[in-house]
Amino acid sequence: MSSPDPVTVAEHVRFARAYAAEQLPWFAPALFRCRIVVTSRVDVAAIDLHYNVYWNPEVVTDIWHNADRRRALSELAFLWVHEISHRLRRHGERATELGISSGPRSRRWNIACDFEINDSEWAGLHMPAAYPGMLPQDFGYPRGQIAETYFAGLEASPTLTFPIDEGSGVHGAPRPWEEGERQRLSPIDEEIIRREVARRSREAAQGDVPDAWRDWADRVLGSRIDWRRKLGHRLSVALQRGIGSRTDYSYARPNRRQSVYHPVLPPSLAGDRTARIAIVVDTSASMQTTELQRSLNEVAAVVRQFQHPVTIIPCDLRAYAPVRDVSEREAYRIAYLPGGSGTDMRAGIDAAVALSPRPDSVLVLTDGLTDYPVRTYDLPVIFGIFRVAGQELVLPPNPPYGPDRVVVI
Repeated sequence: MSSPDPVTVAEHVRFARAYAAEQLPWFAPALFRCRIVVTSRVDVAAIDLHYNVYWNPEVVTDIWHNADRRRALSELAFLWVHEISHRLRRHGERATELGISSGPRSRRWNIACDFEINDSEWAGLHMPAAYPGMLPQDFGYPRGQIAETYFAGLEASPTLTFPIDEGSGVHGAPRPWEEGERQRLSPIDEEIIRREVARRSREAAQGDVPDAWRDWADRVLGSRIDWRRKLGHRLSVALQRGIGSRTDYSYARPNRRQSVYHPVLPPSLAGDRTARIAIVVDTSASMQTTELQRSLNEVAAVVRQFQHPVTIIPCDLRAYAPVRDVSEREAYRIAYLPGGSGTDMRAGIDAAVALSPRPDSVLVLTDGLTDYPVRTYDLPVIFGIFRVAGQELVLPPNPPYGPDRVVVI
């Protein structure tokens, strides 16, 4: 049997790309930014860090000739969306941050990334029957978690194997087939692609885009409702008040505008102006995986806005040991927070107030199924209440916690 014609294979792949764009138009900015490379050096399909997508000609031909035309297009389109999803989710960069590059760990990371993106169902697209992907529920893992969480579980029990290497777009390490004349995208180009896909997916009809991808779009673009702006504003006010109490005028060092006031010696501001934020995260049994992940997303957003690490206090019926100096990256990497019992956020707030050094503001992230404090504290406490589908929204008592202290997320 003769080898498949690369030109014909590339044509089939282009047809599948057009089909994918027709079914999922919000992916079009990424789909049509890709360069197609036909090579037998990849197992099935792969992607690098610059949106070059590599296709095994035997695999494409097998799918094309062993199914009716629409089914073949839907299976190849699935592979298109699968590979692009790795880049949109920045799996290669996330692997580098974890120190993953090659060997068994990179294969486990590939599995974790596939778990993260394969739990979405796409209308009109089908996972190739002859080349099935790995689904988290098939191996005892819950759906809807991030790759870092799956990877931690796979590292603790490294029994799964994955023979397919999907390229540097997944694990960050260049592969031999990526050498040669390839397109090179700048970080700005890639960010434009990500933001355009996110914008279009946000504008799509409700129900057409999986919840996980809507959450992704919100992380890329920021929330389209104003709760995060409200939350940021209220934390800003609290921090300004708290930081102001830690600064004063001093003659210990010269004023930076000394030359203007010479010969008068004006004082300069001295003291610690670093923001201190404690975040109490509800880890009770009522907080499902989705809500816990949303909590960590909000932790990362707070860090990103205020440019300073925060302290997390996990809490169910009791407060657990604080996780200090959590950066934005570390917030996304957290795979486990203790909890799983009943709910009493008052214990977490008390633990936050008792921290040393003392925080300027306390943010409580909860689904609202808790006993609320009936008194105020001598530092600002702000509640971020997650709205959960099918669950009645329970807010803190007003008074004392009015609209300026409560944000519905």
